[in-house]
Amino acid sequence: MRPLLGIGYKVASVFLFVIMMAMVKILDERVPLGQTIFFRALIGLSAVFLVYQLRGEFRQTFTIVSARKHIGWATSCACAMMLWFTALTLIPLPEATAIGFVVPLITVVLAWLVLGERVRVFRWMAVIVGLIGVGVIIWPRLGNGADYGSNAALGAMVALCSATLWALAQIFLRRLTKTESSGSAVLSFSVATMVLGLGSVFWGWVSPGALEWLAIAVCGLAGGFGQLCIAQSLRYGEASTMAPFEYLTFPVASVVGIVFFSEYPDDSVWLGLPMVIAAGLFVMYRERQLNARAE
Repeated sequence: MRPLLGIGYKVASVFLFVIMMAMVKILDERVPLGQTIFFRALIGLSAVFLVYQLRGEFRQTFTIVSARKHIGWATSCACAMMLWFTALTLIPLPEATAIGFVVPLITVVLAWLVLGERVRVFRWMAVIVGLIGVGVIIWPRLGNGADYGSNAALGAMVALCSATLWALAQIFLRRLTKTESSGSAVLSFSVATMVLGLGSVFWGWVSPGALEWLAIAVCGLAGGFGQLCIAQSLRYGEASTMAPFEYLTFPVASVVGIVFFSEYPDDSVWLGLPMVIAAGLFVMYRERQLNARAE
């Protein structure tokens, strides 16, 4: 175990995923979203394939033992990505990022409902506090007096739906990795995403110009290498050690949103986000304690 190296890979993944999200916003209204999603998955997967082939680890990394077991995981991930990219085109980047931090909290609820996992009172309290924080963040979009027909309201709802699907995907992943490799999970997720994106061809694709192709390539490479960095971080450090660094996404996304898109976090984001982050960190801490006791 080399935790500092693992943290370095995790931080690198944060920057890469923010670059990917920025490219999605840049491509908005220039390239159909389904087309962007298709090439993001294709280019990203190709880059990851190349890296593991050069390392001589291709076969053992991407071998799928049972394709049937991947269906729930791959479908929920592909739909979550489609909704997440949609949300990025409708609401500011910092706000979408803040809403996305609700995923660990929803995962706790789904683990209780689907897996029958025992959740004690402290984690329930953390989940409630975090959900209140998300409510504060989205209140200007979906609260009393909001314009429910606006793109911003739609974007907030889509971001919440995406977060729920990401949490559901984590539940599927817990079952999947008992018999399948993490590389095979990346493969099935990418293939499902390409199929979903390719389905949008019937609603019209365009011929991107040189700059659009460059943005698509950067989007795909950033997403692919971001996944690779996450895998490397887990190779050198424990998941519970890496997880808190996910919250670096907000300051990085905020700087990118302000500098490139003139998107500033609302007051509601600053009020609700500390509650969401504190709740998420507490859930991670409690789960780490419980896992240590079980071991």
